[in-house]
Amino acid sequence: MRDKNLMIGVIFCFVISILFLLVIIWEIKKSIDHDERVQQMSKKTNDVEVADNRDFSIYETLVGDDGREMVLIPEGIFTRGSDSGGYDEKPSQEIYLDAFYIDKYEVSVKEYNKYRRVANYVEPSVPFFPGDHKVMEVPSHAVVGVSWHDAVNYCTWAGKRLPTEAEWEKAARGTHGLNFPWGNKILPKRANFAGTADGYSYMGPIGSYPMGRSVYGIYDMAGNVSEWVNDYYDQFYYQTAPIMNPTGPETGKNHVFKGGSWDARSVDIRTSKRFAATPGRKDSIVGFRCARSKENKT
Repeated sequence: MRDKNLMIGVIFCFVISILFLLVIIWEIKKSIDHDERVQQMSKKTNDVEVADNRDFSIYETLVGDDGREMVLIPEGIFTRGSDSGGYDEKPSQEIYLDAFYIDKYEVSVKEYNKYRRVANYVEPSVPFFPGDHKVMEVPSHAVVGVSWHDAVNYCTWAGKRLPTEAEWEKAARGTHGLNFPWGNKILPKRANFAGTADGYSYMGPIGSYPMGRSVYGIYDMAGNVSEWVNDYYDQFYYQTAPIMNPTGPETGKNHVFKGGSWDARSVDIRTSKRFAATPGRKDSIVGFRCARSKENKT
C-alpha cells in the first residue's frame, strides 16, 4: 500500500510539473506573438491617414505666461489605449475630456535656462550620455536631464501644469486613435527616433518635422524626447479608470512618460505606448511640455 501511495504521489508531481511547464511555454508564446504584432503595426496600410497640407488655424491658440504658444484641444471623446499594444495599454476605450490647452512645442533648453535664472533653480543633469554632452546644451533642443519634480516646478512657475496622460494622448493621436501623430504607419520625415535615417543621431532641434505634427498641430509628440505627464503609473489602470476626465491613480511609486525618444524603436513612439520611471529620474531621453485647463487656466 505504501509503495502504491508513493507511486501515486510521484505521478501526481510529474503531472503538475508538466502542466506548469506547459503554462510557461504558453506564456512565452503569447509574449512572442505580442512582440510580433507590435512590430507589424508600423507596416500596416493606413485606414486613417492625415494629409500633409492640413490647416491648423482652425484650432484656437494662446500665449502662456512663459511666452510659449499653446493650442486648445477641444472637449469631447477620443480613443485611448490599444488592444494590439502592450498589456498596460489595454483595453482600447473611448474617453471624454474637457477642453484644455497644451504647449505646441516641447520646453527647450533656452526656455528652461530662462526659468532657472529667474527662479534660481538647479541646472539639468544627465548621469550618462553616449555622445557629446554639448548636444544637450543647444538652445533650440528640448531640455533633458529634468526629473518629474523639475517639470512640475517649471509648469507651476509658468502658471500651468503637466498634462494628464489622457490629455497628452488625445493631443498626440486625435479622436480616431491614430498609432502615430500623423497616421497609422511609419513614414519618412515625421519623427526623430532610433537610427540616423531621420537626420539626427541624438535629439534634434524642436519642430524639425512639420509633417509629423498631430491633428491639432502639436510638434514632436513622437520621438525626439519622451515627455513627463502628471499621472502615477499603474499597469492595470486602464481596466478600471473612469471614462470622463481620468487623472491617473491616486498614489504610486512611478510616474508616466510618453512619446518615445531619439533612442526609441519605431514601435515605441506609438501614441498609446506607456513608459514609467521614478519621479527623481534624470536622463538624456525625457523632457516635457505643459498644459492648462480651459476654464480655470490651471
